[in-house]
Amino acid sequence: MSSSSLSRTPLPARAAAIAAAALLGGAVLTACGSEDGSGEGATATGPTVVASTSVYADIAEQVAGDNATVEAVISDPAADPHSYEASPADAAAVSGADLVVYNGAGYDSFVDRALENAADVPVVRAVDEYERVTGESIAEHSHGDDHGADDHGHDDDHGAEGDHGAEDGHDGHGSDDDHDGHDHASDTNEHVWFSLPTAAAVAERVAEELAAIDEENAEEYRENADRFADSLAPLEAELDAIHDRGHFPYAQTERVGAHLFDAAHMVDLTPRGFLASIEDDTDPSAADLSAMLDLMGEREVAFLAFNTQTETTVTARVRDAAESADVAVVDLTETLPEGMDYTTWMTGIVNSLSSALDGATPVADGGH
Repeated sequence: MSSSSLSRTPLPARAAAIAAAALLGGAVLTACGSEDGSGEGATATGPTVVASTSVYADIAEQVAGDNATVEAVISDPAADPHSYEASPADAAAVSGADLVVYNGAGYDSFVDRALENAADVPVVRAVDEYERVTGESIAEHSHGDDHGADDHGHDDDHGAEGDHGAEDGHDGHGSDDDHDGHDHASDTNEHVWFSLPTAAAVAERVAEELAAIDEENAEEYRENADRFADSLAPLEAELDAIHDRGHFPYAQTERVGAHLFDAAHMVDLTPRGFLASIEDDTDPSAADLSAMLDLMGEREVAFLAFNTQTETTVTARVRDAAESADVAVVDLTETLPEGMDYTTWMTGIVNSLSSALDGATPVADGGH
């Protein structure tokens, strides 16, 4: 589903925000969402939902149906939300919305800044829903211009999903004791839309918020949220089937899809220093890069998870090493690929995982 960018007649509680947007010299909503300008000048009669990215816009749109207008601030499939600079019109759209849906934990911090000047705009934060369904909280991150270690909390205790990786990046992997309890350090991974239960919880919360705003269509919102959750059930079953086969080792250029891999109890062998460096926009040490390349060359992992939206010369080198060694590469993005909805997108990724694991050997037996 694509998100539209329609202007609207504001509700009285939002009049001040819309007036402020006019003073900033831009129509409030035409800067958000789609780039084709369709619907310019039209008036929506239902609530307006503004989402930080196309991922959350799609989830909200599947809940809203035809009863609300849903817009994405970031809809470009090639955009990196970490470094997105919101325009004044983007900020005004957020503060003038009837409902805002975003990730939180500093991932899309431009939304938090916009909400500072908004009066009681209802919000759905995905990290809050992640905590609700998992009991684990996500630490606040900073993705501003200064990508230092302190901003990200990448100190010496910073581990790749599960505190794997000794000094050389992957000593000791493969023993059962290394993976007891499946501690994946989820509090350091804010990419929670890759958690299928979280996506379903976001849809549920969106339905409840829209039901409170638009009581006439409350039941339809709730039914749509249930339908969305049902569409994810086959994917969760497929991840469970992978889990039952044992712990499969993998590496990643960035922890974008790690929540999905955690659901299947996979084992991340990525050197911790490599991940910290990539996430801090710095070059990894020679030792960390060498350890990462060894994982590929020696085929110690079943696949490499590759974030195509933050490709660098270093990560491209790792990908080349994986392909040269016939290690499967699973491509990931942080926004919806063009022409896909959330369920279709996740289905493709899970299917890619299953294909990558054909013939792979787990590092521990199933039945855990």
